[in-house]
Amino acid sequence: MTTIRIVFLGTSAAVPQKNRFLSGLALQREKGEILLFDCGEGTQYQIMKYKVNFQKISKIFLSHLHGDHLYGIFGLLSTMKLADRSNPLKIYGPPGTKQYLKRFYGEKIENGFSYPIGIFDTEEGFVCEDEDYQIVAKRTMHSIYTLAYAYIEKDRLGHFDTKKAQELKVKKGSKWQQLQKGKSVLSEDNKVILPEMVLGPKRRGFKIVIGSDGTYQEEDFVPFAMGADVLVLEATFSDINESKAKEKLHSTSRWSAIIARKAKVKKLFLTHISPRTEEEENLKNEAQEEFPSAVIAYDGLEIHLNRKDLESE
Repeated sequence: MTTIRIVFLGTSAAVPQKNRFLSGLALQREKGEILLFDCGEGTQYQIMKYKVNFQKISKIFLSHLHGDHLYGIFGLLSTMKLADRSNPLKIYGPPGTKQYLKRFYGEKIENGFSYPIGIFDTEEGFVCEDEDYQIVAKRTMHSIYTLAYAYIEKDRLGHFDTKKAQELKVKKGSKWQQLQKGKSVLSEDNKVILPEMVLGPKRRGFKIVIGSDGTYQEEDFVPFAMGADVLVLEATFSDINESKAKEKLHSTSRWSAIIARKAKVKKLFLTHISPRTEEEENLKNEAQEEFPSAVIAYDGLEIHLNRKDLESE
């Protein structure tokens, strides 16, 4: 059973291509909530094409304020309004995001929509959290302030030991449910039963790191990405254009793969592919020399993560 679904909505760099739209990635959680990372031109079309429910998008995280990463947000917000959305939407981005959007919509942006919109400027570090996860950010070196984001699930309580609960004379039903939620209860002989008495060791959740444009400084980014189940990084240039990558503050596929290897991640997906399509095979080969299972992402590529994979660790 799928726990997390990741869909690449756009994997092109700078300009759209016939088979690649501009930057966008959807992360759908098991409860249905969808987090959107970047929203390049055409994102809402890709959302429909690849069956991502835009009404379930609760948060949008913008990496930086270059057009190929955000021009699609205007159409998406309008479509949500026309579809009578009522659920709140939160938009996070680097410093200047709130001012950028309010210049377009006006100071009272929320007045023009049928649903509440919160816009938050954020910097490197903690961004936000929910009951089950948190989002943290790391700055990458690019021509303007740019953020990579990490989706980090909080540890989950251990497996419930039904036999132990019975031995401790805890009545089956609501009290078992409370224990499984980490709450103490009274047994049938009026003793306090703590959750740790019937729960196994805590279980880790998934860690997914989504990097955008820029170069990734190993001393900072490797610890940020360490142990990720999925790492998404850019691969705008191949080795032959390494000097141009340094000049433009973008990464090569090899540089990104080195980060993945040193961070001991489980899966690496490379995106932000240049229109220089003749280099795509080079991108893959160079990345796989450093990280053999590296994948060049494409529009519509889906990744499915399952809890059972964590249980087998």
